[in-house]
Amino acid sequence: MTGQPLPEIAFGPFRLDVRNRRLSRNGTAIGLGERALDVLCALVAAEGALVTKSELMAKVWPGTRVEENNLQVQVYALRRALGEDGDSRGYVRTVSGRGYRFIGDTPASGAASAAALPAQEIRYCRAADGTHLAVATLGDGSPLVRAPAWMSHVEHDLRTTIWREVVAALAGRHRLVRYDARGTGLSDRNVEISFEAAVSDLEMVVDAVGLDRFALFGLSQGVAVSIAYAARHPGRISRLVLAGGYARGSLVVAPQRAAAVEAMATLVAENWGSDNPAFRQLFTSLGFPEASAAQIHEINELQRVSASGETAARILKMLANVDVSAELAKVRAPTLVLHSRDDAWIPAERSREIARGIPGARFHEIAGANHVVLPQGPLFDSYMATVLAFLAPDSNT
Repeated sequence: MTGQPLPEIAFGPFRLDVRNRRLSRNGTAIGLGERALDVLCALVAAEGALVTKSELMAKVWPGTRVEENNLQVQVYALRRALGEDGDSRGYVRTVSGRGYRFIGDTPASGAASAAALPAQEIRYCRAADGTHLAVATLGDGSPLVRAPAWMSHVEHDLRTTIWREVVAALAGRHRLVRYDARGTGLSDRNVEISFEAAVSDLEMVVDAVGLDRFALFGLSQGVAVSIAYAARHPGRISRLVLAGGYARGSLVVAPQRAAAVEAMATLVAENWGSDNPAFRQLFTSLGFPEASAAQIHEINELQRVSASGETAARILKMLANVDVSAELAKVRAPTLVLHSRDDAWIPAERSREIARGIPGARFHEIAGANHVVLPQGPLFDSYMATVLAFLAPDSNT
C-alpha cells in the first residue's frame, strides 16, 4: 500500500467518508457491504497504484485465508454500487492477473479543493404557455445569462466538477443567471418542445429576473437560441459569447442524414434514462474523448438526471432542424465565438460560419477534442481567462 486514506474523498458524483465508513452519491447514502467498503478504502488509499489481490485479501480479511473468488464477489458489488458494468472506464480497474487500481479525481482534501461558490437562489418563472422554468442566480457584478446547454440541471450542475468550476469562475465576476430548458432539470418535464418556445423562454426569464441589458453566454444547444435572442433584441445584449455551437442544425446542413438522425433519436428515446449507462457512455465518449473516468461518470449521470429519454429524443430532433443563419447579420453586440478544433459532436466549421456571419465577431479556436473544455485539463484556465477577459465591462473589442 502506498499511503493512508484521506478522511474524505470526492470522485465524480460520489463522496467517501473514510472515518465514518460512509459512501454517498450526490448526498444520498449508498448501502455497501462492509467487505466491499473495505476494498474501496484500500484501493483509494493506494492513490492510483496497483494493489495486488493478495494485498487486498490480507487487508479485507486480516488473519484469515480466503479464496480469490471472495474478493471477486466484493469487487463486483463495489462496481455495482458505483454504477459500473465493466472496468474499461470505471473507477475500479483490473490489472490482468495481478490486482486492481482505483482511477478517479481524488482531491488532496475533501471540501478544501472544491471551487468556492456563493449561495445560489432558485426560483420559478412561468412561460406564456404555463410552463414553469427553474431559474438560478448567484454571484454579484454585471449581469451574465447562460442559456441552457445540452442537458442542464441547475441544482445537480453544482455537484459536478465539470460545471462547478465554470459556474464558480463566472459567478466570481458576474451576477450569473442560469435556467433549465423546458423539459429538463428542475423545469416542467412533459411540455411542448420547439425552438421558438426556447427563444420565448429566454425572453421570459430575463424579463422575470429584471434584466434590461446583460451579457449572454450560449454554449452548445444554447448558441442558436442566443443568436436568435441577440438578433431580435440588439439593444439588450452588451456582449455575446458563443461556444461549441452552430447556426444551422445537422439536417439543414445535410438533409440526406434524416434517417441517421431518426435512428439516433430512437436509440436515445429507448436507452437514455435506463439504469445501464452503456448508451450514454458511448454518446459521452464521442463528445468528450479526453475526459477522465470520473468526468465520464459525471457527464453520464448529468444526462440521466436532466431529462427522460423521450424528451432528449425530441430535443435532439428539434435541434437538428434549427436554422438561424439568416439572423446572424442582425446581431450587433460584440461577439466572441469559440470552438474545439477536433470536436466530434459539432464540427468547428459550424462556429466559423457563425463568426463569418456576425459583423465584427472574433473567432477563437481551442486546441482540443472535447465538446466543452473540461476542468482539470491543460486548456481550461486559458479558456476561462479568454471568456472572462472578453466579458469584462471595460475590455476592448
